[in-house]
Amino acid sequence: MKKILCVLILLIVLSVAVAPAHAISPYTTWTLGPGRSLFPTQDAYTPLDQIDLPVSSPEDMYYAPDGSLYIADTGNGRIIKLDAAFNITAEFGVGLLAAPTGLFVDEDGTLYIADASKNTIVILDAEGNLINEFGRPSEPLFGANRSFLPRKIAVDARKNLYVSSEGSVDGLVMLNTNGNFIGYFGANAADMSLKMILQRLFLTEEQLDQFIRNEAASPSNLAIDSQSLVYTVTAGTERDRAIRKFTVSGRNLFDDWMWGSRTFRDIEVNDNGLIIAVDADGSMFEYDLNGTMLFWFGGKDMGDQRLGLLSNPTAIERVGDDLYVLDKEKNAVVTYRVTDFARTLHEGVRLYVDGYYAEARPYFEEVLSYNGLVIMAYQALADAEYKEQDFNQALYFYRYAEDRNGYSETFWELRNAVLQRYLGSALGVLLGGWVGFGVFTRLERRYDWLEPLRRWLKRAQKIHLVDDFVFMFRFIRQPVDSFFYIKQRQRGSLLFAFLIYAWVLIVRILSLYLTGFVFNPFSTSWQINLETEIAFTLVPIILWNVANYLISTISDGEGRVRDVIIGTAYSLFPYALFGLPIILVSNLLTLNEEFIYTFSSQLILFWIGVMLIIMVKEIHNFTVSETTRNILLTLFTMAIFLLTGYILYVLFNQLYEFILGIIREVGLRA
Repeated sequence: MKKILCVLILLIVLSVAVAPAHAISPYTTWTLGPGRSLFPTQDAYTPLDQIDLPVSSPEDMYYAPDGSLYIADTGNGRIIKLDAAFNITAEFGVGLLAAPTGLFVDEDGTLYIADASKNTIVILDAEGNLINEFGRPSEPLFGANRSFLPRKIAVDARKNLYVSSEGSVDGLVMLNTNGNFIGYFGANAADMSLKMILQRLFLTEEQLDQFIRNEAASPSNLAIDSQSLVYTVTAGTERDRAIRKFTVSGRNLFDDWMWGSRTFRDIEVNDNGLIIAVDADGSMFEYDLNGTMLFWFGGKDMGDQRLGLLSNPTAIERVGDDLYVLDKEKNAVVTYRVTDFARTLHEGVRLYVDGYYAEARPYFEEVLSYNGLVIMAYQALADAEYKEQDFNQALYFYRYAEDRNGYSETFWELRNAVLQRYLGSALGVLLGGWVGFGVFTRLERRYDWLEPLRRWLKRAQKIHLVDDFVFMFRFIRQPVDSFFYIKQRQRGSLLFAFLIYAWVLIVRILSLYLTGFVFNPFSTSWQINLETEIAFTLVPIILWNVANYLISTISDGEGRVRDVIIGTAYSLFPYALFGLPIILVSNLLTLNEEFIYTFSSQLILFWIGVMLIIMVKEIHNFTVSETTRNILLTLFTMAIFLLTGYILYVLFNQLYEFILGIIREVGLRA
């Protein structure tokens, strides 16, 4: 028995000793989840190795179709070729190149090099012989004052060269292999702030010349996929516009909601539907071909020399399932190995992008078993269920994917099926009800069946709150006279006014949770900040009442505080009465009927605006011009109140931090 026990212990020790070691990644991996927010997830890539190279400040790297890795050794003015073991097998451009910063290698082994120091494009054959070298295009269409500062380069299947020229506001420079200018491609749009717009409206040309011109940033790097679609990254732009995907005609296919960075360095696209971009801070962003972010990982090496962190990345390539990142400061290539979790997601993405939704389903289901927050997986499963016409399941997954277009189309299919089945019966019931109601009305006029009810309602109307409620419906027909009654204290009360305000607040809160998913800006309830929404509802009402009374007082308005509060409350009755029905109806509509929802909502806002105008005019006995002036001054006063409140908040916050700092300092010294 002792021998058996010793053998078992020995086997356990040996199994532990030979088990492979797994290094802990020095960074956290994030994925895009509900609410388009980032959530931590399992590692997508783990650091594998760092290969130091005999190079100086390398700027670019390219993984060629033949499996060789080419690196632009910028500091040494050459291109080196590495085999799979990272051994140098050849060098190109020695004595010809000055400082190569961009590199592309086609299937024939031809090298296309952007030499930043000489401002030229150099083309070498597979043996390193010079094919062509050219600089700034001479064609008039290029622009007489345009400089040619090539930094990065890519070549499509037709041997057209796309060059990222520093400072080119018109986008990428397109050339042929002879250096002839073809045109500009993929220009970025210049962002215009309100300040810039006002400057251009009121300043003269001489004054505008003193400002820095607002010109679009030039793409800082680019890549071309197997379908000759061009991808660019632009440093210095908004995060959601940093990556752009262009069709052959130059139209951007990516939306403005993409997660990104302002300091992207390089981008790479493979044939399996994956995009990877590296950032100056060492982060890497992986997307599918639709622009949905899959993973965000990596980090900056702050001197710790931890494997996987980057100091100054300049290029990234995908080699099989691994990632190679060129680090300019380390003069090294840092490699990363894909995890089983990411490989499963990648395989699902590959099938999904190719249109094999059903085949991709098992992979995405497995991904969700690892992490139920990967929104891309829900999108793929929803599309698969929709394709198989399982609309109930598709509706479920589209909601989790937060795809309102897909949800709307799926709901339309389900609603159409219900209408086809029950529409005839429903119309019959409505027709029967209409006939029955007509017969009942005629008989009731003869026999007065509802007379007891009418007498009860008259007695109930003697209750003040009930009368206030009935009075609210008078505003639909006679708003001017109704405000007169409020001013004369004949109808309305402060109690019911505050009840209306509470009613409006309740309807607003219900709208956050009950509005149909297609029209609701919030995908999940946890995204709703209830305190903020309550404040956004009550603060404008309070500010309006205070500001309008103050402005009316100094403008000889006749209304009292009571009149303003009650009149404003009754002016909000359209939202109180019709807000909830519109919210409930929104659950039965699709994007095809979006006009019904938006028009109804806008009509209520317009109605409220008209009621407030009438209220100001009648309560304060103003003329039309006085009413207009009063409302504008009221809105201005509300803005002043908000600005003052913000300034006080900042000041008291700084005072609080100052006092807290003193208390901490005293505590430490004590």
